[in-house]
Formats: sequence, C-alpha cells, structure tokens
Amino acid sequence: MNKLLVIADDFTGAMDTGVQFSKKGTPTLVMTVNQLPCSGIDGVVCGDYEVLAVDIESRRLPPKEARDIVMKITNDARSNGFRHFYKKTDSALRGNIGAELAGLLETGDSTCLTFVPAFPKSRRITKNGIQYIDGVEVGRSVFSKDPFTPVKHSSVADIVRLQADIPTENITSGSYEKAALKPEKKTLRVLDAESMDDIEALGAHLKRGDNLELLAGCAGFAEILPELLGLPTRELKWEKKADNLLVVSGSLNPISIEQTAYGATLGFSTFILSPEQKLDPAYPDSAECGFFTREVAGELKRNGRVMVSTVKEAAALEVSVNESSRLAADNIGEITLRILNAASVGNLAVFGGDTLHSVFSKMHCDGVVPLAEISPGVVAAKTLSRYDCLVITKSGGLGGKDVLRQIEEFVFEERRTC
Repeated sequence: MNKLLVIADDFTGAMDTGVQFSKKGTPTLVMTVNQLPCSGIDGVVCGDYEVLAVDIESRRLPPKEARDIVMKITNDARSNGFRHFYKKTDSALRGNIGAELAGLLETGDSTCLTFVPAFPKSRRITKNGIQYIDGVEVGRSVFSKDPFTPVKHSSVADIVRLQADIPTENITSGSYEKAALKPEKKTLRVLDAESMDDIEALGAHLKRGDNLELLAGCAGFAEILPELLGLPTRELKWEKKADNLLVVSGSLNPISIEQTAYGATLGFSTFILSPEQKLDPAYPDSAECGFFTREVAGELKRNGRVMVSTVKEAAALEVSVNESSRLAADNIGEITLRILNAASVGNLAVFGGDTLHSVFSKMHCDGVVPLAEISPGVVAAKTLSRYDCLVITKSGGLGGKDVLRQIEEFVFEERRTC
C-alpha cells in the first residue's frame, strides 16, 4: 500500500498540490480536517483514493495549535495504513512553517524530513537556503507585506527557527547525494532547487536512499512524487462545461487584485462588493442581497463572463487584521451560494484560500476531486456536492497578470470530453 497523506494549511494549497497527482491519473481526494474520517459521508470512502489531501486551515492559528493538528492527523493516518506524508507549505513561506514541520518530524521513527520549498514553474526558487520570488528575496517581496502572515526573513532555516527548535541542514544543488543518507538524529533538511531538473535530480537521490517517508514542499516538489512513490494510475474522464464563467475573488493579495483589474479589460462584467456586503452579517439575508444576486445572475446570462471582487485596485485596499477578514470570507461565501442558487453557473472560479474554504463550506461540499491544472497553481475540479459546476481554484498570490485569460481560454474551448 502506497497511500500518501498531503497536509495543507489552506484549501487552495491542498488543491494545487492534489492536482499534481490527479493530472497523472492517481486517484486524489481533497477534504477538510473537519470531514475526517470520511468513510460513510454520502458515499465518500477515503480508501477509494490513493492520495488524500487535507486542508487543516492552520495558517493563522497559534503555532502550537497548528503543530498539534499536524501530529494528530499524521498519527491517525499511520494507524489507517498511510505510509508517506507530505506537508504542503506555502511557496512564499507564509504561516506556521516551522511549527508544522516540527510536528510532522516528531511523529514516527524516521529521522529525516526533506523540505523542498521551491516552485520553479511559478518563479519561486531556493538558492543557498534563501527563498526567492521572481528574483527577489521573499523577505523583501510583496509577501513581506502580507496583511495576515507577513514573511520578514528570506532564509528558510531562519523562518523555521521562529517557531521550532529543530536541527536544520541546508543541502545545495551540488551535494544532492547527501539526501540519500539518513541522519542519526531527527533533522530537517532544506534542499535548494532552481529548476524542475534540480527537483528531479534530488528526487532520484531520495529514492535511492529510500528516504521518502516524510516530505515537505509545495506543488513543485509534489509534481514528481507520483513516479517517485510508484503511485498507481487510472484513466480520468470528465466533461468540460462551456456555458459561462463566474469569478469570485476574495483575495487581498496585490497579485490577485492586479489579475482581476486586468480581467475587467477582457470584457468581464465586474461587481465590486461594498463594505456592507462584505462585513454586515445580516446582508446575505436582506432584500438588497436578493436584488444583487438576481442582477449578477442576469448579467451572467447576458454576458457569460462575470466577476465579483472585494476591491477594484490595490490603492483602495484598507485592511484591518482581525475577525473582519473571516466575516468577509463568510459573507462572500453566502453571496456566492445565493448566486449559484439564482443562476445556472457552468464554471465557478474562486481566488483566495479563505474565500474558497467558505464557498465550499456553504455548498456543503463533502470533498473535491482535482481534474486538471490550467496553469501552475490554477486548478479545475469537481465537487462532491449538489452543484454541477466545474470549480477553478487559485491561491491569491499565484499566477501571472493574464491568469483570467488563461482560465477563459480553458473554459470556453469547444466542449470536449477529457
């Protein structure tokens, strides 16, 4: 049995890593930790899937709480036959990186946790233990100003040490053969990588040393794991839906804000949510919300391409780092649900992990099956829910300026069976 558990700190991360397996034919299911154990939930049985990716929603939790969740879910998975564990981390190193890696390393008898934080296809690399985003050290990038989990350091080891006191070793591209050796005491190994060739080379050494039990990284490293772990595959068939496209962006990341601003130039009908729509708990049940959702539904029928966003441009962004962010995600989820009930939505794209988690919760989604990778970090999937739409997910900080054009081209290709 080669079952693999992927543990992510948000839903978009679980999706962009889970699709690395499903796109190669490995049966993969994405769920939240609250849905475990999944056997018997509306016919969902974890044993039907070779890879289980679980969103534990831990990015903003206290470090100790995040570590404890990782330890518990890993130990539970071991007792249920899982042999390999992958701690999915944010490629910009936001969140409880050190605490969660420490929690994984503390489980079981393995002495080595291999961490490959690079995501070369999204221009995120690790060189001499330093994480770079588009050629800029992460501690000086846009992610250093993240409103919720800012990254103030660029050294991967330094970021880990903020939350965990564990031995950390950096392995450069010229010494990958060390990855095949098992350390005598529990150690976190951070491996440099600047390209997919680097990742494939280090993977070969890990396999040679049978050092594949505890792994960590983002979608970049995950892409080689189906072959590395010898995971079984099967043909995956699904039908694209070319009816229309509704984009819901709750992300406050400047990257997503630029992407949605560019989307308006492509001809998307755009609705910008007001503070009342985002923050008033009574709004979703109001007559005004009913009018708004009917307006969006009508525009979706007329134009076929509609975007609902939290802000128009980065200059207008005002962020209060408190419960208002959660309240906004909850309201956006409720508004999205009402649009789904008011309109026949063929394709729903959601930007931002908090927003995606809220939308799936409101849809009473029992799980998500990734289907295709539109571009790095942009995933098409089907939900185990009563809503028959293709869902496209993206982390707020991923993708180029033209990501909506890529999604649009994917959606509106001639209907075909994949």
